[in-house]
Parts: sequence; C-alpha cells; structure tokens
Amino acid sequence: MIRGAPIGKRFEHCTFDNFEVGKANREAHEACKKVAVDGTHGIMLWGKNGVGKTHLLVALMKEYDRLHSYSPPTPNVHQEMIEVPSAMELIAGAERDLGEDEDIPSLSKSEIGVSAHVEYWPLLDLVSVLRSDIAQGSQLTSDRCRQCDLLVLDDFGSERATDFVLEELERIVDWRYRAMMPTAVATNLPDSASVIKKYGSRALSRWIGSCYDVMVGGEDRRTSSERPQLD
Repeated sequence: MIRGAPIGKRFEHCTFDNFEVGKANREAHEACKKVAVDGTHGIMLWGKNGVGKTHLLVALMKEYDRLHSYSPPTPNVHQEMIEVPSAMELIAGAERDLGEDEDIPSLSKSEIGVSAHVEYWPLLDLVSVLRSDIAQGSQLTSDRCRQCDLLVLDDFGSERATDFVLEELERIVDWRYRAMMPTAVATNLPDSASVIKKYGSRALSRWIGSCYDVMVGGEDRRTSSERPQLD
C-alpha cells in the first residue's frame, strides 16, 4: 500500500517495463530493481532534471509493493468454501495451546495477508506536513516515515537546510539505517557528496555509505517528449 503524497497523474503510469533504458541509465535501472527485490538496501539517485529519476522511484515502489505484499488466495467459487480463522483467532488459539508462560510464534505476512507499507514524499511536501504535525502536537507522519517498509523521498535537497529540516531528516534516516530498512532518494544535486556537504549530517553520510549510490544520466526527456506540437 502506497501512502504519503499523491504520485500525480504524470507519473502514475511509470514502471520498470516502460522506462527507456540506455547506456547512461542502465546501472540506475538495475540498482532500483535490486532494491525492490532485496528489501534491505537503500538507494541514492542523482542527476540533472528530466532524466527519469522520479520514474525510477515510482517503478521501484510499485515493484516493492507487489513483491512484498501478500493477499490470501481467493477460493474457487466451484469448490467448497472453507472457513478460515482470522489472525486474532489464530493468536487466541496459540495462547490456549501454549499457555501463558510460553512464547507465541509470530505470524508471517503470508499467513494473515498483509500489504507492504510504502511512503512516498517529495521532500518539500514532507517538510510542510512535518511542520504542521508538530504545530498540532503530533508525530504521526514522522513515525510513519520511520517505520514504513519502504520510504521514498523525491527532490531531495530542494528545500533550505534549516535546523528543523536537518533534525527531522536525521531522526528519520538514522532510525531506518539502524533498523536496516530501505530508503530510496532522488536528488538534482550533482552527486551524493553534494548532499552530504549541504546538510553536514553524519547520519546522512552513514546512510549514503550503506546504499547504492548511482547517477542517472541521459538527456532531459521532458524538453522533447512532453512539449505539445502544432499541426
């Protein structure tokens, strides 16, 4: 399940299959596919405007959601319906069988049917929502960003590096780094070293050192493919 800011109509169609792969972006395409599959490593995509970074992020989170979610199979209408106990009924039964002093085995996603939790945020939108949350005495969005299965941050570096921004980003990124939970980031800054220089953050530096760090090359696709043509 993808939550956070809306992806937007312009990017909702984006997948790995319809990404135009070339020599300048092949490594980024393959790295994003690896992140979607392994579910532990993060990725930093950097490059100039219009080369497909957001397309890759959207494709990554769609594929991650597909691979790491599970829905119980739908019974065949021609077969006899079998009543399946709920997750809470399974837990209650385990408590009765094991007794109070024994550990209760955890239920996997495949046993109860669970969607992966993906959060997508352009960084300017995230900062705005975090400010609003704090003004209302809430940390809901911050908690969601820390604890989701996959966090995707677009346009990283587009906001001013204020103390508030730095503190919130460090809290989120460092928590996920320690928990070995994947975070995918795209930035228009020239390289990952520029990200570290802008924020001066040891937490960000550690995270970048633990993830795929890939340039997305190529020409600005938007200048040619999106401009309307006169007949």
